[in-house]
Amino acid sequence: MSINTKMKRLALLENFTHYVTAFVIVMKGLDKAETPGKMGYALIFFLIGILIIAGTAFHHKAERLLKHFKAYVYVLEAVVMSIVGYLYAKDGKALIQYVCFAAAAMFIVALVVYVRKGSKVSATHTH
Repeated sequence: MSINTKMKRLALLENFTHYVTAFVIVMKGLDKAETPGKMGYALIFFLIGILIIAGTAFHHKAERLLKHFKAYVYVLEAVVMSIVGYLYAKDGKALIQYVCFAAAAMFIVALVVYVRKGSKVSATHTH
């Protein structure tokens, strides 16, 4: 398998994870929209979900405008998935919160890998 094919598959998988994350966040927004007095939370979750979808769809343009766009997205997804996991735990759900916490941890791992990879690239370009 060529490196180009591997990169395309990796990009496809990465986009898929962002879309799934956005879906989960929007679904939590729908859940909050049905709860009296929680419309503000619902709107925030909807907005974050839409931002992740737009960021994924237009990431090439966003990366040109914001140097470490991908890092910001990973941080946003990690924080929001942690909050969603907390809310599921608070609601007394049985296991779903652990999936959210695992997803948040994976986004943190992806952030660390991205940052370390970027620092290695910039270190090689300074010599």
